[in-house]
Amino acid sequence: MLVVTGTLSEVLARKMNLQTPNLRGNNNNEVIMVAHPTRLWGMVSGNKNNAGARATINALGLRGTLPVPGDPPDQARVLILGDRTFFGHGVEDDETLSVRLQERLRSAGVGARVLNGAVPGYSTEQARLLLDEIGWDLEPTLLVVGCLWSDNNWDLFRDRDLLRTQGQFNNNPLAHSHFYRLLAGWIDRLRGGDGARIVTWTRNSEWPTVGVRRVSLLRYAENLDAMARAASRRGIGMVLMRPVNVEVVEDLKLDGGFSWDPYVKLQEQMAAFHGIPIVSLQPSFGEAFARLKADPLTADTARTSLFLDRMHPTPFGQDLIAQTLADALMTAGWPDDLLLGRTEGHFPFEDMRSDAWFQPKGEVGKQLSPFQGLFEEGR
Repeated sequence: MLVVTGTLSEVLARKMNLQTPNLRGNNNNEVIMVAHPTRLWGMVSGNKNNAGARATINALGLRGTLPVPGDPPDQARVLILGDRTFFGHGVEDDETLSVRLQERLRSAGVGARVLNGAVPGYSTEQARLLLDEIGWDLEPTLLVVGCLWSDNNWDLFRDRDLLRTQGQFNNNPLAHSHFYRLLAGWIDRLRGGDGARIVTWTRNSEWPTVGVRRVSLLRYAENLDAMARAASRRGIGMVLMRPVNVEVVEDLKLDGGFSWDPYVKLQEQMAAFHGIPIVSLQPSFGEAFARLKADPLTADTARTSLFLDRMHPTPFGQDLIAQTLADALMTAGWPDDLLLGRTEGHFPFEDMRSDAWFQPKGEVGKQLSPFQGLFEEGR
């Protein structure tokens, strides 16, 4: 009887044809994200095309070279986390923030090694996983966390939900069962699920019609706080970076401000709570833009001198970030001051539960979503 019931349940569930997220992407010579078993996507080693430039991806799936056994054990070691801005979209290896920052620090008398842990599209959700999987083993003495754009971006699914779903189905023999897919959310809760939703849908169903932040404001706060505390427990300092784009530099905000303003405010609150620096790139980029606009010889190319497009810095922009960060670190007294966050005390997460900004319609989000390739038939 049990076998018959189980078989019937599977047949009925199969008729619903439930689908689960399945990231697709094969390894080729482009710097595109291939499927990753725990972080949804990642990079594989090789010399890749990077929007017209070349990017060297090492054996750990990070850009640039890795520390070697001959490195001084007491050498300061900086690990940069973030998305495509800090990865170095469209610039050569020797033009990236990590390389330029290392040069700037050594010119200032600090023999630091700077590692590029930024990955295109990564939010704080994936940055935390990267830290746990490989980042701590790189033995950094300072984390530079530049996660902002991917976290506050509007999309159709939250990163946390997709990651939870991947963990539920990856290497799980039951994932082939349509009945298991039907009950996956309930089973996950029985197994102690942490509140994220399991994502399933039927082939004939529609994508969500209203966009959501890839990482909610509350979850963004939780992730930054967790990284600062985990680093401090290991004797590792942390600095927050606030990136810029054309809208910020040219002050093109709407009447209500920028949609990422709540996340910027949260960064400030988190830095104040942990007593760590927050490095805003707006002043240095704003001054450079104003200077270029004031010179008749560079007025027409002021924007393109700083940005490859509306978001990603040029080699000059990368060097400007490096100089701004190096100056901020020296001003903060690093590396003598480790810039440790707190391990005790409660951050007021209850203030982070609301996000007053509008939610864009699903079709708009679908056109821009990096998750379009997650599903069978490109749905």
